Amino acid sequence: MRKFAILIISAFFLLSCSTVTNIQNTKLEKDKKIVILPLKNNTETIYAGKRVSSIIRNILQTKGYDVVYIETKDDENIDIDRYKELAKSNGDYILIGEVNEFRYKTGIDGEPAVNISLNLIDLKSDKVVWSAVGSKTGWGHESITTIGQKLINELFRNF
Repeated sequence: MRKFAILIISAFFLLSCSTVTNIQNTKLEKDKKIVILPLKNNTETIYAGKRVSSIIRNILQTKGYDVVYIETKDDENIDIDRYKELAKSNGDYILIGEVNEFRYKTGIDGEPAVNISLNLIDLKSDKVVWSAVGSKTGWGHESITTIGQKLINELFRNF
Protein backbone atom coordinates (compact mmCIF):
# COMPACT_ATOMS: atom_id res chain seq x y z
CA MET A 1 0.00 0.00 0.00
CA ARG A 2 2.85 2.37 0.83
CA LYS A 3 4.55 1.73 -2.53
CA PHE A 4 1.27 2.47 -4.28
CA ALA A 5 0.92 5.79 -2.44
CA ILE A 6 4.49 6.77 -3.35
CA LEU A 7 3.81 5.82 -6.97
CA ILE A 8 0.66 7.98 -7.06
CA ILE A 9 2.43 10.97 -5.49
CA SER A 10 5.38 10.60 -7.87
CA ALA A 11 3.04 10.40 -10.86
CA PHE A 12 1.26 13.54 -9.68
CA PHE A 13 4.49 15.53 -9.58
CA LEU A 14 5.77 14.13 -12.87
CA LEU A 15 2.56 14.85 -14.73
CA SER A 16 2.26 18.42 -13.48
CA CYS A 17 5.86 19.39 -14.16
CA SER A 18 7.32 22.33 -15.87
CA THR A 19 10.84 22.74 -17.05
CA VAL A 20 12.45 26.17 -16.96
CA THR A 21 16.11 26.57 -17.77
CA ASN A 22 18.75 29.16 -18.53
CA ILE A 23 17.42 32.06 -16.49
CA GLN A 24 19.79 34.76 -15.35
CA ASN A 25 19.04 37.15 -12.52
CA THR A 26 18.58 40.33 -14.50
CA LYS A 27 17.64 43.57 -12.81
CA LEU A 28 16.73 46.10 -15.44
CA GLU A 29 16.09 49.70 -14.53
CA LYS A 30 12.35 50.39 -14.61
CA ASP A 31 12.82 53.56 -16.68
CA LYS A 32 14.28 51.58 -19.61
CA LYS A 33 11.83 50.74 -22.38
CA ILE A 34 11.40 47.17 -23.54
CA VAL A 35 10.13 46.69 -27.09
CA ILE A 36 8.21 43.46 -27.57
CA LEU A 37 7.63 41.81 -30.92
CA PRO A 38 5.18 38.97 -31.46
CA LEU A 39 7.10 35.77 -30.89
CA LYS A 40 7.84 33.59 -33.89
CA ASN A 41 5.14 30.97 -34.16
CA ASN A 42 6.59 27.49 -34.75
CA THR A 43 3.29 25.80 -33.94
CA GLU A 44 0.18 24.87 -35.87
CA THR A 45 -1.87 27.08 -33.54
CA ILE A 46 -2.81 30.29 -35.30
CA TYR A 47 -1.58 33.50 -33.65
CA ALA A 48 0.25 31.64 -30.87
CA GLY A 49 3.15 34.10 -31.09
CA LYS A 50 0.89 37.11 -30.72
CA ARG A 51 -1.07 35.50 -27.88
CA VAL A 52 2.05 34.70 -25.87
CA SER A 53 3.53 38.15 -26.58
CA SER A 54 0.36 39.74 -25.23
CA ILE A 55 0.68 37.80 -21.97
CA ILE A 56 4.36 38.75 -21.68
CA ARG A 57 3.56 42.42 -22.30
CA ASN A 58 0.99 42.50 -19.53
CA ILE A 59 3.14 40.60 -17.04
CA LEU A 60 6.06 42.99 -17.60
CA GLN A 61 3.73 45.98 -17.23
CA THR A 62 2.45 44.65 -13.91
CA LYS A 63 6.09 44.38 -12.79
CA GLY A 64 6.46 48.11 -13.53
CA TYR A 65 8.37 47.99 -16.81
CA ASP A 66 7.76 50.49 -19.61
CA VAL A 67 6.74 48.27 -22.51
CA VAL A 68 6.27 49.14 -26.17
CA TYR A 69 4.47 46.54 -28.26
CA ILE A 70 5.10 46.53 -32.00
CA GLU A 71 2.20 44.99 -33.86
CA THR A 72 3.08 42.98 -36.96
CA LYS A 73 0.92 41.46 -39.67
CA ASP A 74 2.47 38.01 -39.50
CA ASP A 75 4.00 36.32 -36.46
CA GLU A 76 5.72 33.62 -38.50
CA ASN A 77 8.02 35.63 -40.79
CA ILE A 78 9.33 38.50 -38.67
CA ASP A 79 12.45 40.24 -39.97
CA ILE A 80 14.23 40.78 -36.63
CA ASP A 81 16.94 43.06 -38.06
CA ARG A 82 14.35 45.39 -39.55
CA TYR A 83 12.47 45.56 -36.27
CA LYS A 84 15.66 46.11 -34.27
CA GLU A 85 16.23 49.31 -36.21
CA LEU A 86 12.65 50.41 -35.59
CA ALA A 87 12.94 49.46 -31.91
CA LYS A 88 16.07 51.62 -31.40
CA SER A 89 13.92 54.73 -31.71
CA ASN A 90 11.31 53.32 -29.33
CA GLY A 91 13.26 51.55 -26.61
CA ASP A 92 16.42 50.33 -24.93
CA TYR A 93 15.83 46.57 -25.20
CA ILE A 94 13.99 44.27 -27.56
CA LEU A 95 12.39 41.01 -26.46
CA ILE A 96 12.29 38.34 -29.14
CA GLY A 97 11.60 34.63 -29.05
CA GLU A 98 9.71 31.65 -30.33
CA VAL A 99 6.65 29.65 -29.39
CA ASN A 100 7.46 26.00 -30.06
CA GLU A 101 4.38 24.42 -28.55
CA PHE A 102 0.99 25.91 -27.74
CA ARG A 103 -1.66 23.23 -27.96
CA TYR A 104 -3.81 20.69 -26.21
CA LYS A 105 -2.18 17.27 -26.31
CA THR A 106 -4.15 14.47 -27.87
CA GLY A 107 -5.62 11.80 -25.71
CA ILE A 108 -8.38 11.35 -23.18
CA ASP A 109 -7.67 14.43 -21.08
CA GLY A 110 -6.27 16.79 -23.73
CA GLU A 111 -3.81 18.51 -21.40
CA PRO A 112 -2.51 21.95 -22.41
CA ALA A 113 1.19 22.16 -23.31
CA VAL A 114 3.30 25.28 -23.86
CA ASN A 115 6.97 25.76 -24.78
CA ILE A 116 8.59 29.14 -25.35
CA SER A 117 12.10 30.55 -25.66
CA LEU A 118 12.98 34.21 -25.08
CA ASN A 119 15.94 36.55 -25.58
CA LEU A 120 16.26 40.11 -24.34
CA ILE A 121 18.70 42.11 -26.45
CA ASP A 122 20.33 45.40 -25.47
CA LEU A 123 19.78 47.59 -28.52
CA LYS A 124 22.92 49.66 -27.94
CA SER A 125 25.36 46.76 -27.74
CA ASP A 126 23.27 44.24 -29.76
CA LYS A 127 24.05 41.61 -27.10
CA VAL A 128 21.68 39.19 -25.41
CA VAL A 129 21.46 40.27 -21.77
CA TRP A 130 18.85 37.73 -20.64
CA SER A 131 17.49 34.49 -22.04
CA ALA A 132 15.11 31.80 -20.89
CA VAL A 133 13.43 28.72 -22.24
CA GLY A 134 10.64 26.75 -20.63
CA SER A 135 7.96 24.13 -21.06
CA LYS A 136 4.87 23.48 -19.02
CA THR A 137 1.93 21.13 -19.19
CA GLY A 138 -1.28 21.28 -17.23
CA TRP A 139 -4.36 19.29 -16.43
CA GLY A 140 -7.29 18.72 -18.76
CA HIS A 141 -9.46 21.26 -16.91
CA GLU A 142 -6.94 24.11 -17.39
CA SER A 143 -6.86 26.43 -20.37
CA ILE A 144 -3.81 26.78 -22.55
CA THR A 145 -3.49 30.49 -21.74
CA THR A 146 -3.55 29.71 -18.01
CA ILE A 147 -0.61 27.35 -18.48
CA GLY A 148 1.11 29.91 -20.71
CA GLN A 149 0.70 32.61 -18.07
CA LYS A 150 2.05 30.33 -15.33
CA LEU A 151 5.09 29.47 -17.47
CA ILE A 152 5.76 33.11 -18.35
CA ASN A 153 5.56 34.08 -14.68
CA GLU A 154 8.14 31.38 -13.92
CA LEU A 155 10.40 32.60 -16.72
CA PHE A 156 10.26 36.19 -15.47
CA ARG A 157 10.56 35.24 -11.78
CA ASN A 158 14.10 36.67 -11.50
CA PHE A 159 13.61 39.50 -13.95
